Amino acid sequence: MRIKPDDSWRWFFDDEQERMMLAMAEGALFRSRFPRKMLTPDAFNAAQFSVDDAALFSTFAEKCLTCDLTEWQRTELVLNALVALRFLKPQMPKSWHFSAHPRHCTPQDGELVAVRLCETGEEATLLVVEAGENAALCLLAQPELQLGGKTMVLGDAIKVMHDRLLPAISQHIFTFARAV
Repeated sequence: MRIKPDDSWRWFFDDEQERMMLAMAEGALFRSRFPRKMLTPDAFNAAQFSVDDAALFSTFAEKCLTCDLTEWQRTELVLNALVALRFLKPQMPKSWHFSAHPRHCTPQDGELVAVRLCETGEEATLLVVEAGENAALCLLAQPELQLGGKTMVLGDAIKVMHDRLLPAISQHIFTFARAV
């Protein structure tokens, strides 16, 4: 079943669950990854799912089709991206976890990018939610990642400097080349 936004969807903050929520069609609810302390004051006022939200939903969903995730995981990632873009407080970059690359990319909103962990050399996939001038707000676009002794899970936010970001396609080409 593919989820399609409609004009009955609405954003609200659930005090009991301490999370931003999205009420969807037929009583379905989406619970975001982000707790109260990470949200802007706008998050505490109920709001309609806007035309802009629907357009971004489509853009992010299309870009995430190449992620190695289930359809529900992709939907969860896209909805968390919308929450992050619309309601997340500004983040400070945490780029020290990732290696700088001379062939880094200048990311676009909705683009999948790769980062290489300094500790292990492992590559991880991120979804760019909002590309700033020098850094991008990203969400983890894989089930989990060990980062600095903590576990990040699908949809967790992290801001990363552009010089740490690589086009994600390089990761897929490398994986394919090894498999052949």
